[in-house]
Amino acid sequence: MNIALVQINATMCAYEETIARMLSAASTFERQGADLLIFPATTLTGFNPQSLLNQEGVETDIALVLDELAERASVPILVPFLFESSGQPVPEVAYIHDKKIVPLRMGASVAYLKAHGHMPEGEPVMQFVQQDTDFGVALDLEGLAAYSAGSENADVIIYLPFSGFCADDEATSMGATLGDGFYIGEATKANSWLVGVNSIGAQDEIVYSGGSFVISPWGEIAAALPNFEEAMELVEVEPLSEGPLEEPLAPAPYQRMRMIWGALTLALRDFVDKQGVRGVGLLLTGDLLTSVLAALAVDALGPMRVWGLLVPSADEDALKDARHLARNLRIHAEEVNKSDFKQAAELIDSNPLAVIRLLARAAAPQILGPGLLMLTAVDKTALALQQDPDCYHAASFAPFSDVYRTDILALASDRNGKSPVIPRSVLARLDVPRDLVADAHALSDARTLSELDSVLLSVIERGESVTDVVREGGNLEETLGILSAVGKGELSRRNCPAGPIISERALVERRTPIAIHRASSTAHVSSMPEVVAGLSTAMNNADIMSLMERLQTLAGAFEDAADPASLDLPHNLHSYLQDFASSGGFSTNGDDLWGSGLFSKN
Repeated sequence: MNIALVQINATMCAYEETIARMLSAASTFERQGADLLIFPATTLTGFNPQSLLNQEGVETDIALVLDELAERASVPILVPFLFESSGQPVPEVAYIHDKKIVPLRMGASVAYLKAHGHMPEGEPVMQFVQQDTDFGVALDLEGLAAYSAGSENADVIIYLPFSGFCADDEATSMGATLGDGFYIGEATKANSWLVGVNSIGAQDEIVYSGGSFVISPWGEIAAALPNFEEAMELVEVEPLSEGPLEEPLAPAPYQRMRMIWGALTLALRDFVDKQGVRGVGLLLTGDLLTSVLAALAVDALGPMRVWGLLVPSADEDALKDARHLARNLRIHAEEVNKSDFKQAAELIDSNPLAVIRLLARAAAPQILGPGLLMLTAVDKTALALQQDPDCYHAASFAPFSDVYRTDILALASDRNGKSPVIPRSVLARLDVPRDLVADAHALSDARTLSELDSVLLSVIERGESVTDVVREGGNLEETLGILSAVGKGELSRRNCPAGPIISERALVERRTPIAIHRASSTAHVSSMPEVVAGLSTAMNNADIMSLMERLQTLAGAFEDAADPASLDLPHNLHSYLQDFASSGGFSTNGDDLWGSGLFSKN
């Protein structure tokens, strides 16, 4: 059986263009003898068009596209899409053949209802048969695990993920991870051919990396399409074969920096092209962030679509480096004349250079010309810590808003490994907020930045508490200082322009209340270790039992409570309180004061 993997970068709701491209692919592969065409998840409806699905006529447009495919395509097609149900987007996969449209999810649900008398509790198992070959469809890793665990069986498993690229989750890179053994275990455990077809392109803030693949039941790689590029390939799949393949592929190991750079490049290109913008504009100050941003913009759009504004700083060498960078990248570059802003700067502020840069940011769209998308080089570290919040107010897109500065330094080195466009002195010009890191004077700039970003990563991505960070070896005072800075930056972050989300948790997903008295909360947290230490040394077992009696009374459990003397009590109150806190502590749900742990209703 010949299966065509069609990895195209479609624009959401551009139905006429999309249907033309889909039919063109169908015609091409029909001539090559394809038995089935598979399109990626976001081809028709994007990753989550909930607001669009609620608009009148959108679902009708989707149905008309499917009807046209059924009427005009002569080869069977598999195409995912989303529809609205009870106010939520629901994934569906249309199997189109013989001028018929079979919604696999709905069909599976109806079949389950007839067999069991009720609808399935979880996701229905989507399957179909073609040419005596059993196909199974999975839309996420959980669905894929059902086949690899043996719960479901199929000759060919088709994996069509709706989730986008995440730098913290290698599996989202699809084919780029095959060299590290990803997905191969799923194919061999299921003893099935595994066909993964991934989306490509930027869908609002989500980026899809492509990297579609085909893996044999014995673990050899039959096909691996490139990441961050459109591609199509016809692959022969033989369910009765036991191998080996004549020419199996051996992909390279996973390279995290290359994947991040590819995702950011693709996101910027799509953001510009899909809006019809002629190019981008940015400031060039000779620092690390603006220099890496300029290189990224050129890689995404080419030098003819990038305009830079050279801005002076207190460091004359920085301006020289900015000029050098512009020449290396061959981009259009205008230069701010100090005298144009000097008088205004001296009237406004005692730091003229700072105001010159601020005025240059505001004037950049007029200086560089109309029709440009203005970029800001602000990164996740700066956004988290409220560094220079004015730097992004005049911009429209922030490619680095979900990338820590430690990674940007690594990206700069990796990019220079391909061609050394960023001056070496720029890499050494690293802006590090040293006042937030304990013993920063004893560390290098790179190590200080790594310590800082490590705490931010623990708190933002992993959702760890101060106690968690300190327990893992973090400094209490340092952690509290960093968290305090994060809290104070909440209001300014809400003015940040859009940017791609490529981590497990972006800052826009970690909103906290603005109207909160942060100083008092940090004071209580900072005193907690001393309180616990004092309790654990000053209280004996009798004191602990007395305390527990009072706590049980407070919880409304006094009548049913066991005699404290008969309980197997912890001897180390410090450890007990830590365990109690980590298990959930108090609950505010109804009258159950204890969410979990020793006093819970469980």
